[in-house]
Amino acid sequence: MVLDVSIKQFIKYLSFTVILAITACASKKSDRKVSFIKNLTAHYNIYYNASEMLKTTEINIKNSNKDDYNRLLKIFPIPSKETSNAETENLNEVILRANRIALEKYESNWIDDAFLLLAKAEYYKGNFFNAAEYFSYVSQNFPQEKQNTIEALIWHGKSLFALNKYKEADSVLQSAYAKNQKYYRAELNAALANSHLHQNKLNDAEHHLGKAVSFAKDRYSKIRWTYILAQLQEEVNKPETAYKNYGKVVKSNASFEMSFNANLSQVRLKESASGIQFNKIATLHRLLKEDKNKEFKDQIYYQIGQSYEDLANLKDAIKYYDISAHTEPGSAKQKALSYLKLAEINFDSLKNYSKAQLYYDSTLQSLPNDYPTFNAISLKAKNLQYLADRLMLIEEEKELLMLSKLPEDERAHYIENKIKENEKEDVVSSNQSANDFRLSSPDPNLRKDNETFYFNNSTAISQGINEFKKKWGNRKLSDNWRISSGVTNISIDQESNKSDATLQNTFSKKIIDKDSLKSIMLNRVPITADQKANTLNKIKNARYEIAMFYKEQLLDQEAAIGELEQSLEDYTIDEPKVAEIYYQLYRLYEDIDTQKSEQYKNLVIKSFPGSIYAKAILNPDFGKESETNLSNLRKEYETAYQSYINKNYTETIERINVLIAKSQEFPSEAAQFEYLKALAIGHTQKAPVFVAQLESILKKYPADSAVSSRIKNQLSFIEKNKTSFYDRPTALLNYDPNEIIPSANYATSTSVDNNQKADKNTPERVEPATPVVSNTKKDQPTPASKIAENATKTENIIPEKEAEKPKPINFANNIRIKHAVVIDVRNAKINVAKPFAALTKYFYTKFAPGSVNLSIRTVGDTDKLIIVKGPFSNREMAEKALAELSNSLPELLDLKASEFTSFVISDPNLLLINSTESLNKYLNFIK
Repeated sequence: MVLDVSIKQFIKYLSFTVILAITACASKKSDRKVSFIKNLTAHYNIYYNASEMLKTTEINIKNSNKDDYNRLLKIFPIPSKETSNAETENLNEVILRANRIALEKYESNWIDDAFLLLAKAEYYKGNFFNAAEYFSYVSQNFPQEKQNTIEALIWHGKSLFALNKYKEADSVLQSAYAKNQKYYRAELNAALANSHLHQNKLNDAEHHLGKAVSFAKDRYSKIRWTYILAQLQEEVNKPETAYKNYGKVVKSNASFEMSFNANLSQVRLKESASGIQFNKIATLHRLLKEDKNKEFKDQIYYQIGQSYEDLANLKDAIKYYDISAHTEPGSAKQKALSYLKLAEINFDSLKNYSKAQLYYDSTLQSLPNDYPTFNAISLKAKNLQYLADRLMLIEEEKELLMLSKLPEDERAHYIENKIKENEKEDVVSSNQSANDFRLSSPDPNLRKDNETFYFNNSTAISQGINEFKKKWGNRKLSDNWRISSGVTNISIDQESNKSDATLQNTFSKKIIDKDSLKSIMLNRVPITADQKANTLNKIKNARYEIAMFYKEQLLDQEAAIGELEQSLEDYTIDEPKVAEIYYQLYRLYEDIDTQKSEQYKNLVIKSFPGSIYAKAILNPDFGKESETNLSNLRKEYETAYQSYINKNYTETIERINVLIAKSQEFPSEAAQFEYLKALAIGHTQKAPVFVAQLESILKKYPADSAVSSRIKNQLSFIEKNKTSFYDRPTALLNYDPNEIIPSANYATSTSVDNNQKADKNTPERVEPATPVVSNTKKDQPTPASKIAENATKTENIIPEKEAEKPKPINFANNIRIKHAVVIDVRNAKINVAKPFAALTKYFYTKFAPGSVNLSIRTVGDTDKLIIVKGPFSNREMAEKALAELSNSLPELLDLKASEFTSFVISDPNLLLINSTESLNKYLNFIK
């Protein structure tokens, strides 16, 4: 009886299986007469198992995806390289199985399904070009399979998204939408929403994603897309519907992290969604107390900060953003966003640009490079560094001037007290570098009030070290360091094997010799009148640059006015720069205080009637005339300069004298003119006359940093080589084989190595360097027609890089490095999915699948390359693999011999193939 029951059950099971098979085969309609067994084995022996393996990979990749809830979630998360690599073995097995149907069971009704499996496997491996080729093949070659055609088009679009080919992706998806089929309506609408997002069409994206949610049957996708829909509705200012959709996510079985963030978003939106006042800060504080939220405290603190910021309570907003940034455990991304908020508050609201710069710097330390505004934040941080550097310089130089006014004993006492204060604050520790003297912590809250003290600045310390070495040599910091024979004769050569950083590195140790540190500081204090004037000029220039930075870069007129008015205190009333400052204030006050504007306008006209600023105010056409005059002046300079190059020094001097007389209208040019004259005099007179000429220019034009810097370097060099230099027949030699002929263009000066030592037997010369012409600065009124509209522009703080010229293609002939086999299909329009599948099967059979990687690459509009990378560690091995393949190649490709070619190429050479031109050059290279 039992046996009869078993037989009956077996017969029932067999009948059910046969019916299933027939039904399955019937569902794959085809005009071809295909055997029942082929369809049965193709589906159940191969396709089903491969499909189940692919589902496992899909689940693993979904589970490994890490979402960033601070940004709009991705509708279709792209598998990362790490997750793809983890699934490679499984996906290679899927490819092997699917290839059996595609290439062996070619008479079955499951070929299109097999190619879809191949395509998805390539997609999950991260080979998006390969995937796109397969999906395109299915959509073009199996029109009768409507369901698979739609799925292939959707996945083709997703592959193109992954390749950043958004326009092509949209075209593919629109063609799928136009077919108006009932299949995959959720996925198609989601893909269209993704396409609209990349076109910044948020309303269209919301519409299609809403449809995707309504059609979705897959629980994972439905919840995910509902959350993204709520995010989009926030963006398009629909707080009520966004609130409801976040609520659906909270009530669903979404992951805890998604549910938490949906809840957090609801708290943020509740007031605007309901129109009822709601204490969200109290609600957020309650969330902090729940143990389940302990991993997300940094986000909750951030939301509290944001709530206070919405209430214009910046003090508490800053407090909670700061707590968020320092909460442990916390994510690096959230830390970056909290620092970014602190930077923006300090920049936009508090106008504390120094602190903003520090917070922007901290933001960049934690913010991922792919963050949407990363480059803009980086640029702003660099620009603000420009400001911070000048603010720090002013404080340093002011402190040095203050010290210069103290008696020697008080000066020493002041410095000793400062060093003690720093020790108390534990600034100097055994594990810190000399930069810690500057207290340059990324967190501005860790900075102390004495951040402007000299020893808190690494730049000032470095300058002090250089001064110290000039006087005392590379002396170790030790007790009684002054007591040494030949103090002033210590040679750098004695310790030439040591880096210049030796002394700097010593500061990183707790055992710093206070006496030595004191000496470095004292050596930086300006004592002589020239030193004090130089220090004051640094302050003047930095303050003016700051004012122009506020005006042009930060568009902060009030801050610019404040700096300019303060800078007037540094000048005497008759200095030419005052005219420029008055003019700037006249223009800045025009839209703020007309009475003040008129006051500064009158000061320009009355105090400096002959200046270009007065002329610009009084004569609307002055800009045009001035531009012409400047152009003519520079042409005359070029003529004088050419006389100098031709060694006609007397003629050079005569021409320059004429130019100097004409330069009153353009005072910024005068220093350069006189410098060229000095060089000409140096070729006709002895050293004392030449040196006197240089010193005269230095005294007359201390603010011209380009010229004065060059002269100081030259005078320093002359002083070091005084004996040999003063023995010369003329200061500069007329026929020096080592002379570098300077450029005729206006140029900035280059530095001269002050440590360069004179040869003991050969008199050294002063390099007649390229005459430095101060181009009409953008922070001065431009002698052009635009002067009446906008007198000044600061120079770009972060200049754009010049477009690089294309580098020549130089292929290497290295046969001992890794090579690849390449099949070049000489028509990019040919779909190579089937040949690619055949080649994949061939190489997976010849080699371990994990050791071979095949990829498709389109080159220009002419060629499509199938690249095979495998265990080919040199050219010989690659050529052997190609030779074995060659006989089978026409059959595998199903192409005429004239339609393709094949070759081997080294990995470095392959990187150079990026256009039809480079491909043809390589083919000629290997002939």
